[in-house]
Amino acid sequence: MDTSAWWYIDGQWVHPHEASLSINDVAILRGYSVFESLRTYHRRPFHLHEHLQRLYRSAQLIELELPYTPEFFAHLIQQVIERNVYEHASLRLLVTGGESEDGIMPIGKPVVAILITELPERDMERFARGVKLITTSLQRITPEAKTSNYISAIRSLKTAQKQGAGDALYVNEQGHVLESTKSNFFVFRGDTLITPREGVLIGITRNIVCELAQGRFALEERPILLEELGQIDEAFLTSSSREITPVVQINELSIGSGRPGPRTSELEQLFIELVERGDF
Repeated sequence: MDTSAWWYIDGQWVHPHEASLSINDVAILRGYSVFESLRTYHRRPFHLHEHLQRLYRSAQLIELELPYTPEFFAHLIQQVIERNVYEHASLRLLVTGGESEDGIMPIGKPVVAILITELPERDMERFARGVKLITTSLQRITPEAKTSNYISAIRSLKTAQKQGAGDALYVNEQGHVLESTKSNFFVFRGDTLITPREGVLIGITRNIVCELAQGRFALEERPILLEELGQIDEAFLTSSSREITPVVQINELSIGSGRPGPRTSELEQLFIELVERGDF
């Protein structure tokens, strides 16, 4: 971590090692908070409006009132970008529930924090390698909201690391493969692109990929069955930081040829071209 970075914490500009929250904040005591992770390309935030829309949606789902306007958040984010030198960066916008007297119910205003870290240039080697995933039966609370309650994600990632995997896919009681701990999940069956819509956090990059697929591939937004994984030709993850990342193995199952597939590569190239045009 770059200790010279400037972070915004509750009205103050501080370096990472100076950042702190009250121990009585319900974000710390109970995991009651919402956040957004977004990135910049050449110092421009990627689809900021959509990220802020999702922040408000997350807050609504967990009944966390936000006494701030989208313009307030957008202005702060721009200030964070300008105060730092990074060409490409990851930004985390956190809104906590605020302080509590009884350790459960918040009594004060939510606290706003914005953290920034540098991102490297796009790693095409990572795209060429792809990633291995495992599946997990652990479930999340309010998966449609982006909150700091990441217990199931952390447990799943620890298991994935022990098995030499990069991430874990949530599978619900109905046998539906939903998404990974940090990304949305897509599969190709022939020229049909399939991705879940229910029971997942709808990602900004996910929606862009769906738009890029229009007119090129048939698109189905529906549950992906666990037993269906043996019939897919390609798979990939999407997120702000990962962009499009091919999946080459799930548990012991090799996906397609075991290498990133041509349809995934086509979407990746389209995404890169979109970014290079500054079309966001």
